[in-house]
Amino acid sequence: MRSNGFIRALKRLIISVIKNDFYGMAAEMGFMMVIGIFPFMLFLMAVFGWMGNKSYMDPILLALSNIMPEQAMNLILTVLSEVMIFQQGGIMAVIGLIVTLVLSTNGVAVVLKGLNRAYKVEERRNLIYTRILSFIMVIVNTLVLFLSINLIVFGKVFIYFAVEHFHMSSKVALVLLTLRWPVAFLALYLMAFLSYYILPDLRGNEAFKRASALPGSMFFCTFWLVGSWGFSVYVNNLGTYNLVYGTIGAFAVLMVWLYYTSILLLIGGEINSQVYNQLERKANEIKEDFAKLKKIND
Repeated sequence: MRSNGFIRALKRLIISVIKNDFYGMAAEMGFMMVIGIFPFMLFLMAVFGWMGNKSYMDPILLALSNIMPEQAMNLILTVLSEVMIFQQGGIMAVIGLIVTLVLSTNGVAVVLKGLNRAYKVEERRNLIYTRILSFIMVIVNTLVLFLSINLIVFGKVFIYFAVEHFHMSSKVALVLLTLRWPVAFLALYLMAFLSYYILPDLRGNEAFKRASALPGSMFFCTFWLVGSWGFSVYVNNLGTYNLVYGTIGAFAVLMVWLYYTSILLLIGGEINSQVYNQLERKANEIKEDFAKLKKIND
């Protein structure tokens, strides 16, 4: 019975992905993401620089290098090293920050549009509200990344300090060092969950909305990490993109990777949508049964 239910759910998911043209929507999202990823990285560099240490970017870049194709990662590093706007100071840095925020919010806005399609809801909020919401999500994602970076970088420092000065056992230290990475995964999961919970214009039972955002977030995080790693291994070892696209091979690799990210986001949203609808159906069935019992008792 369970296997039949899973097959039916999978069939509904595939039909919905095709019917809603998620592949075309993912292409649009991928394009907007490739426009927004560099400003977002520059925004992080500016924020961390104003916090006094641009080296906070290093763990982010290191984590990306472990899952992104090498060519795409080199492209990002090249752009970050060539853009000097935040090193000018004064009015140029302020203008650069405004530009990066606008472009970054554009990327989040198209994710919002895609998730609305996945949830099968129409956007009823005005443009100013959605832009403010997109801006808030840029800030929230930045804070989540900042906290996870501090945990990974400074957590290691604190653990070594405790081992040296407080005689913490090596086994406990190893366990704590290992736990840093699941916590980093939870940070990614939190970012996905907040996107699924906050961005779509889904108005209904808040408890159902929160519960339905969980499976799609797990799907996205798992398949994004595994798929990104597998894609990077394929690209780094075969290198066929350079043979086909020549000097723009790195850009093509980045576009394909972001397209993959986009389609996973949409599929995760569709999974959440189906879970939400199922929870609502069960709740309505319970209400109907309760109403019938009440009518019989009366």
